[in-house]
Amino acid sequence: MEPWSDLDKIKYYRDEIRLEFNLLAMRSTILVTCQSFLVVPFAILQTAANFRAVIMPMYLITFLGVFVALILREPLNAAHRTIHKWLIKHRSLLKESKELEAFAIDRDMIPGVDKNPDRDTDHVKSLAFSVYGPWAFCLFWCAAIVWTTVRMIVGF
Repeated sequence: MEPWSDLDKIKYYRDEIRLEFNLLAMRSTILVTCQSFLVVPFAILQTAANFRAVIMPMYLITFLGVFVALILREPLNAAHRTIHKWLIKHRSLLKESKELEAFAIDRDMIPGVDKNPDRDTDHVKSLAFSVYGPWAFCLFWCAAIVWTTVRMIVGF
């Protein structure tokens, strides 16, 4: 088997990056879908005539919401790590190879980005939802627990 050319390597790296971004998108969709299936029953239970009768299911839904957000955080982080690995290889190859300069974009040539993709602010912004989304849902569910408890104590 003959060694890969730089062009073959860059194609392979880009395919791997594309695959990981697709996996990240699917995992983000799973997070939002799971959370939406929990928000709807929580909102419906908030309208119950006998609020005290539905306290236990409401607490279970809120704890399940936090649990799901925290569980899905790790697969999202795994995709981030893999994307960073492939981006580092991709950008290092672009900087090393003169024949691939035409395939590079400005973001690939940011100083130090070939060793640390976090220097690319556009890349960091593109991952913001998958980084902060699970924490936002956890915060929402914590607020829901507080709201439910206050509503139960005060009785409104």
